[in-house]
Amino acid sequence: MAYFYTIGNTDIEDIYSRIRTRNERALTDRRRKLFTEYPELNRLDREIVSTNTSTMRRIVTLSPDAAASVRAEGKAKTKDLREQFDRILSDNGYPADYLARTYDCPLCKDEGTVDGKRCICYQKYMMELLYRQSGLADVLEKENFGTFSFDYYSDEPQENRPSPRKCIEIYHSKAKEFATTDEPKGQSFLFYGRTGVGKTFLSNCIAAEMMAHGRSVLYLTANELFYDILSPYYMPIAPDQRERVKPVYNLIYSSHLLVIDDLGTENTTNFTRSQLFEIINRRMLQNRSTVISTNLPLQQFGERYEDRILSRIVERYEICHFYGEDIRSKKKTEALKATVE
Repeated sequence: MAYFYTIGNTDIEDIYSRIRTRNERALTDRRRKLFTEYPELNRLDREIVSTNTSTMRRIVTLSPDAAASVRAEGKAKTKDLREQFDRILSDNGYPADYLARTYDCPLCKDEGTVDGKRCICYQKYMMELLYRQSGLADVLEKENFGTFSFDYYSDEPQENRPSPRKCIEIYHSKAKEFATTDEPKGQSFLFYGRTGVGKTFLSNCIAAEMMAHGRSVLYLTANELFYDILSPYYMPIAPDQRERVKPVYNLIYSSHLLVIDDLGTENTTNFTRSQLFEIINRRMLQNRSTVISTNLPLQQFGERYEDRILSRIVERYEICHFYGEDIRSKKKTEALKATVE
């Protein structure tokens, strides 16, 4: 999931342009269909336009008093024509706004800004571009709560702890409840355990569910977070590099959910530790949810990162230990067996 820097304002503007074009064509199709079925509506529509045009032409050369009289006359005629138009619509089962312009986003009217600020739909389209570019959308179609299977987890109890299946059933339940809650209010998770035991799969389940509910989700591996986004933002090599990664950088803090996968695979430095703390702390203060997965044992995780990072996680995160057999190996064996058979 790389090359986020190729996403910029032009790409988003293209999306809005296509949306506006689609809605304009839909309106044209509705008008054509309606006027073909009911020619009287076509006549009334032309007469309304003609009346308004005639009124404007007349008042240009008139005195203010005379212009006001002509304007009032034109408005009265137009009102009568519109009432006739609406009555025909109603008598034939059409809503009064059938020929009104429609918008995918009523807030910004598909322009992307409201009062000079980015509309909430802008972030949605940014996420769509991110996932289209990264290929993660295809992954989430395969890895979600609907495709999650407990059959890969053993029912055999472990020493001093529940069976892997019992454990994953608990985590699955908590994750699904979180992902489907209207207001998660900053609830976060730390998934830890060796590779292949389902941490990434359950993270994907949460991401897919929250996206299906219209929430913004930014999914990054630790290496992508630190090297593809944060390093170019704070230590850009090219003059425009910071601006290119800025949209994704902003999403690190503003998205409803941030997923950091494979934390601990990066080269841990003072820079990565300080940035990780900043992300965890700011998202906590803003009640934004975060899911972190790591292959590191909990003790090693605590040794690698600062006490203040571990303290924040212990304070606010649900800490989930994944264990059991390597599910990825199981699936590969099953797939190989199926091809042989």
